Amino acid sequence: MPSIAFPETIKTARLELRRCTPGDAARLLTLVEENRAMLEREFPQMAALYTVEEAQKMIALKDEHWSRRTTFCYLLWHLQSGALVGYLQVKNITWEIPAAELGYFIAGRWQRQGYASESIRVLVRITLQRLGFQRLFVRILPGNWESLALARKLGFQDEGLHRKAYRCGRGQLHDVHVLSLIRE
Repeated sequence: MPSIAFPETIKTARLELRRCTPGDAARLLTLVEENRAMLEREFPQMAALYTVEEAQKMIALKDEHWSRRTTFCYLLWHLQSGALVGYLQVKNITWEIPAAELGYFIAGRWQRQGYASESIRVLVRITLQRLGFQRLFVRILPGNWESLALARKLGFQDEGLHRKAYRCGRGQLHDVHVLSLIRE
């Protein structure tokens, strides 16, 4: 495994992407509580958080994954207000290539304001250009038209529909669109 180091903090024009810390548990829980219905389908692990202690355990697990270099999880903080806007992670890393999956969520009240584009764009640039990853991909459930449009706008190319490839938090098995961005 190469000695690639993801930055713990990344700043954009309007956001700070920061590694999750134990002190973020209460704010993360509030984000989940305000967006639980949206999270249940595609982020079941987050939707299952009901107490600060559960949020702390999840953050501790994400911290362990960061240390083992299997997942790099960021919380997205609005610079002007200090509000927690969303969540972005690099996961399912294949170090031999290297390649990884991006997973992201923007809270309902912050959607359609460009925060997803802003945060994904900077993380893509760091991952592909600075860290030398060859491939990034996203998996998006059919019907999530906004996320599909966003991925395409950011240059991700359709690889196809993987049939019955994702079990959501509600237990149903879903097809999933896979789109990738290749280092050029």
